[in-house]
Amino acid sequence: MLSKSVVDKCLELGINFFDTAEGYKNSEKVLGKALLGRRQDAVVATKFGFRDGIGTPPYSAQEIDEAVTRSLQNLQTTYLDILQVHFPSFIRDSVEAVTELERQVSLGRIRYYGFSNFAPNRIKAFVEAGGKPVVNQIGYNLLWRSPELELIPECQKFGINLMAYSPLQQGLLTGKFASLSDVPEGRRRGRLFSKDSTSLSRHGQDGAEEEVDQALKRIREICNNAGIQMSKAALSWILQQDGIAVVIAGASSPEQVVENSEIIKLNNDIIQQLTEATEEVKKKIGPSLDQWAAEDRCQ
Repeated sequence: MLSKSVVDKCLELGINFFDTAEGYKNSEKVLGKALLGRRQDAVVATKFGFRDGIGTPPYSAQEIDEAVTRSLQNLQTTYLDILQVHFPSFIRDSVEAVTELERQVSLGRIRYYGFSNFAPNRIKAFVEAGGKPVVNQIGYNLLWRSPELELIPECQKFGINLMAYSPLQQGLLTGKFASLSDVPEGRRRGRLFSKDSTSLSRHGQDGAEEEVDQALKRIREICNNAGIQMSKAALSWILQQDGIAVVIAGASSPEQVVENSEIIKLNNDIIQQLTEATEEVKKKIGPSLDQWAAEDRCQ
């Protein structure tokens, strides 16, 4: 089974962190099956939210408890290393959520908790409610640097580690697209692209296509001059940023796992060049954390 071979390769290479969610179709069950007999070798993080799809209402304490039970059953485990709130809208009240999450910790059903896609104001409310979150999972990469403006400083203030998802920006940072016109329609839905780029777009913004195009040309030039594969440079750049604990890179084959694991230590000059190459994109996008929706769901 392909999914098991991917997990096998991860563990073989010393990659032991796996992120999933109840909203990712059957992924919890697939991961649980792949880890049978070696659960102790893995750190498993999952999320609650999207139980009933996009329109799922906020979870009560009882529903959080039920979500934990479902995830434990799906993953065929007795504990979750990290449980995350998938979006702020999935909790009714910060005090209620924190109280229930602390109860789950006391029961040994979860070891730590945190959240995904939480903006600074939501983090503050959660911490003021007595929460002790250890992670915030957010989209972050060379082309999507909005978290640097407000979010990362807020997380550092409270000692919350960042887990970066979409590190290659849906393939834009792999170097396989010669121009933005080569990017498939399904990958043009995000805020980096104009709302008119695809009928699938929901963000309603003008995007930053000109800035992205210039940034990619410059990144490609930097990588060519340094003799570094673009995807390798992009992943390495994230890991050398302050506050980043984990980079969540998807893989559809064992070979891709190997490729994504070949991280290198970039020298300061290369890091500075890559950072400068995407400054205009960062300025154009601003502090918005949500790439997909018109109303920032992280708020």
